[in-house]
Amino acid sequence: MKRALSFAAALVCAASAAAPPGLSETVPAVTPPVQDWRAVDPENLVLVTLETGTVAIELYPEAAPAHAAQIREAVREGFYDGEYFYRVVEGHVAQAGREFPMSVAAWPTLPFEAEREIPADGFVPQGNGDLYAAEVGHRDGFAVGREGGREWLLNCPGALGMARDNNPESGSTEIFVPLQPRRYLDRNYTVFGRVIDGMEFIHRLPRVDPSTEEEMNALFGEDTELAHQISQYRRSKLAENQIRSARMAADIPVENRPAYDVMQTPSATWDALKESKRDYSGIAALAYVPPKVLDICALPVPARRVGE
Repeated sequence: MKRALSFAAALVCAASAAAPPGLSETVPAVTPPVQDWRAVDPENLVLVTLETGTVAIELYPEAAPAHAAQIREAVREGFYDGEYFYRVVEGHVAQAGREFPMSVAAWPTLPFEAEREIPADGFVPQGNGDLYAAEVGHRDGFAVGREGGREWLLNCPGALGMARDNNPESGSTEIFVPLQPRRYLDRNYTVFGRVIDGMEFIHRLPRVDPSTEEEMNALFGEDTELAHQISQYRRSKLAENQIRSARMAADIPVENRPAYDVMQTPSATWDALKESKRDYSGIAALAYVPPKVLDICALPVPARRVGE
C-alpha cells in the first residue's frame, strides 16, 4: 500500500468542528482558565507551507517515537522542501513527499508502531460505543482506541500516518493525511500525529493520481527527450500541490515562531464541549431527538494559535 498509500511527506493541521451555542468555531468565546489548555512543544510542531497557506502538525512521539524522530530529521534536512502532495484522492487521503522509491532509498525503514501497551491512566473515554474498537477516547488531545491494555491512534481526518509497502516495517518517510474517517486503517498503519491548524489547505489541494507505470518507465528510461517531457508534464500537473517548505517550529527564532495551545483532555471545557455535541434535546425544531452519541472523528480536540 506504499504506492496505494504511498508518498513521502504529508503534513498539516486538523479541522475544527462546528461549535455549540456560546462557543466560537474552535475555542470558547470566553477564554477559559489556563489549566484547560496545554502548550504544544515546538519540538513536536511541524509547519508545512503550501501554495495556499501553512499547515501545523503536532507529532506524538509518545505513541511512535521512531516515526516522530525520523520525520523531525527529514524536515530539518529539507527533505520535503519543493516536493508535492502527489496523490490526493477524494474522500480518502492526501499523500505527499518524494514520489519515487529511489528518492527515499537512503532513509532507514521504521519499526511498526501502530499500537502500544499502556495503562488506562490518562485515557479519557468518549462516553459511547464505537464500531471499530472496544473503547475510544482521547489521550493528550489525540483520538485513540483501546482494547486489552493496548492503545492506538485513530485514522480520523487530519491524522498523520506513515505509508508503507506490504511489510509493516517498510515505512520510512512517506506520510498520509486522511481527508475523511478511514478507520479500517486503524492498527494497520502507524499514526503518529495530527493536523491542528490549516486542514482547510489540505482539503483545497487539487485531486491527483500518482504517476502511471508508463510515465515512470519513460521518466527513467533511455529516451532523455521523452523523460524531460514527462517530467515537465508531471511538474505542471502537481504545481498547485507543491510543498514550499517544511520546518520544525523549534528551529524558528522565538520572536517569529508560531505557538499553539491544545485543549486539555480531560478538562471541564472539553467535557462541556463533548456534551454539547452529544445532546440536541434542547433544539425545538427537531421532530426527532437523535440519540446521545458522538462519533470519535466528528469532534477533533480544539487547538488555537496563541495571540489570535
